Amino acid sequence: MAPLNWQDVKARYAKGAKVPYLVGLQSFEIAEVTDEAIHFKWRLIEGKVKRRDLDRIVQLIEDGAVRPDKVTLTSDYRTLVTDERPTTAVAILQDLGYI
Repeated sequence: MAPLNWQDVKARYAKGAKVPYLVGLQSFEIAEVTDEAIHFKWRLIEGKVKRRDLDRIVQLIEDGAVRPDKVTLTSDYRTLVTDERPTTAVAILQDLGYI
């Protein structure tokens, strides 16, 4: 698995996308990708997942420090990276093929 290539992320979501949540049938919409974050919308909620946080968890996956499965990765993301939007971040990683 390769490190996170932000140009590929920007290209993938350039026209937006619907990303399924980890559980259930709902999805959220990627609104924009900037150099700093992936901005999303879900119902009336808007938020972002920071690039530096995604870079950090991908590096931990690459180093073998965390297992790339949904349950473990969500917990590890919350504990080792940030408690900010862990399930959304992991859903994005799943959509990008890291899980």
